[in-house]
Amino acid sequence: MQSQPNILERAHRGDLTGLKIAGLVRLSFEANPKRKSSAVPLSGTDINNREEQERKCRDYIESRGGTYIGTYDEPHTSAWKKKRIKQPDGTYIYRVVRPVFEGMLSDLRKGHTETKYFTPVDGFEPDTEIDGAIVYDVDRLTRDNRHLEDAIETVEFFHRPIIDITGTLDLLTDNGRDMARVMVTMAGKQSSATSRRVKDIHAAMAREGIPVGGTRPFGWQDDKRTADAKEKKYINDAAKDLLNGKFVYTLLKEWEKQGILTPKGNFWVRQTFIPMMTSPRMVGWRVYGPEELPLHERYARDKDGNPIKGQHEALLEEQTWRDLVALLTDPDRPGAGVYVGKLKYMCSGHLRCGNCGSKMRGNAKKKNGFEYVCDTCRKVTAAGPAVDKHITELIFARLAAEKIPVEAAPWSGAEELAACEATKANLLAQFKKNPDMGAYIWPEIRKAEATIAKLLKERAAYIRTTARPKVANIEDEWPALGVEQKNAIVGENFEVIILHPATKGANRFNPDRLQVVPRQ
Repeated sequence: MQSQPNILERAHRGDLTGLKIAGLVRLSFEANPKRKSSAVPLSGTDINNREEQERKCRDYIESRGGTYIGTYDEPHTSAWKKKRIKQPDGTYIYRVVRPVFEGMLSDLRKGHTETKYFTPVDGFEPDTEIDGAIVYDVDRLTRDNRHLEDAIETVEFFHRPIIDITGTLDLLTDNGRDMARVMVTMAGKQSSATSRRVKDIHAAMAREGIPVGGTRPFGWQDDKRTADAKEKKYINDAAKDLLNGKFVYTLLKEWEKQGILTPKGNFWVRQTFIPMMTSPRMVGWRVYGPEELPLHERYARDKDGNPIKGQHEALLEEQTWRDLVALLTDPDRPGAGVYVGKLKYMCSGHLRCGNCGSKMRGNAKKKNGFEYVCDTCRKVTAAGPAVDKHITELIFARLAAEKIPVEAAPWSGAEELAACEATKANLLAQFKKNPDMGAYIWPEIRKAEATIAKLLKERAAYIRTTARPKVANIEDEWPALGVEQKNAIVGENFEVIILHPATKGANRFNPDRLQVVPRQ
């Protein structure tokens, strides 16, 4: 480690002899993905990519007697765009989030590369001494004044030079730091103007229902307008299964077995599947809106607050989609947190021990099948398939006798909810145009949100109570139902199922051991 007092003076003269310098490489997007090997010639999209920035920084350091020790990589990172961050007290602040940049400054202050963001070059360890940092130019360092002041503090008070290869960045002198502040302010102004133009373009496209670029959405062809018949059927079948009580986890495992992949060729997971199914795009509306709104409320509206139809075909009926949104956004829905091992047996959660009253659980047997066991007293067990068979027969008999209607009546609060959501959207639009009216607008927004929350809770409860197979002959459909659907039907028909102890010496399951309490 070099002595501190003269490092900044030497760096200002361009003498980096003996100094260990790391590079900061920031990309707002990755390099050309089509260039997968060095055998493919460089194109214009590759210029100034990660490798180019790192090479030029390394050449600059080594040409002045310094040692290039490694790189801090910032792929897909904006140095200007702010993100909404929730505070412990529930309030929000907006900051440019750059953990790699902040990690580099932390390492410089300590004089050691202790953070996980540093990638050493050959010959150096992840934890090594560091004297300073280099960037390609001032734009690669920052476009945010807060981050610039953090960098200036690191240079001025910790004597760690941060330099660039173009000579436009000078944090080593008072005049240079003042000029850097002006340059970053102007760069921020340029980014702000660009952002405004992009927002205006997207707003205009939303008003016309024009789809944006990027990967085609699942359910549509490459033109992003024409429905793909095969994928449309997958989506409609999935909506029906979910509304009939099937868990998301079970559905995705079925999709995986069938080889149904995302447009990028990946297996579906909850984090991609639920946003896809709850997107307003499903009903033909143009997706557009602030991140503060839930995904299902982010759609473009006309001056009257009505949804703007996109230039793409709808895949779901609006009422089906609304029921699906209510189900998938309800944190208390059955299966909301179900992963492997959570629900495997039809009577799980409904079976009680006749000896101690405790809940019984399904337990897989080593050879084959499973059994229901009381974990508390361990005195009551029964063959699982035999119990499930008898309960299934009771369900068939009960449903046939009561003639439960095939279709439930639609939820009565749909129109009121739609009106409240439109009111909220209009109020948010008014606030965006007239921020000075916030004192009058936000109380009305909170009133609308309170009503929306109440109605969503009512709708979720309604969806849960009607989430069962809606078929005229349940015996025909029973073999195709998932275990969670059968489990839900058991809960709808019986308050509790009591399994009494077996008679000593009995080898076969006796159905008389089961005592059921029907649900009224």
